[in-house]
Amino acid sequence: MSLTPKQERFIQNIVSGMSQRQAYKEAFGAEYDDDAIDSNASTLFNSTKIQQRYKEIINKLEEETIMTAKQRMKWLSDVINGNIKEKTAILKTDADGNSKLVEQEFPSKLDTKIKALDTLNKMDGEYITKIEGEIGVTTIRVNIEDEE
Repeated sequence: MSLTPKQERFIQNIVSGMSQRQAYKEAFGAEYDDDAIDSNASTLFNSTKIQQRYKEIINKLEEETIMTAKQRMKWLSDVINGNIKEKTAILKTDADGNSKLVEQEFPSKLDTKIKALDTLNKMDGEYITKIEGEIGVTTIRVNIEDEE
């Protein structure tokens, strides 16, 4: 699947948030009426090779933005170990009596660390209780007789 440079630009424009009309105009330098541009843009966007490329780009973006389980575990461990700081706004007053909010970083609070540890334990399956046993099967027979 090979796209022309203009087709690639069109799909990149779509992914960046442009409408199909805007993306088509920008990529192809189209100067005819909007109805014709809309028709051409729609036809192009729905073509197989453009759809394949669009899905490829979207999947890659999703992969890059979603943290893996290992990355989440590392981040939570950093919270627990104090490597991640919490930001808090505090009111500071200077010698002249003027007050302003100032953002300061503090080590994670104990409840934050406990929540992170709890989340890690859930990710590791530490809270799962495994119960093993056998269940016997009993057969029950019921005879139904018609009463006359």
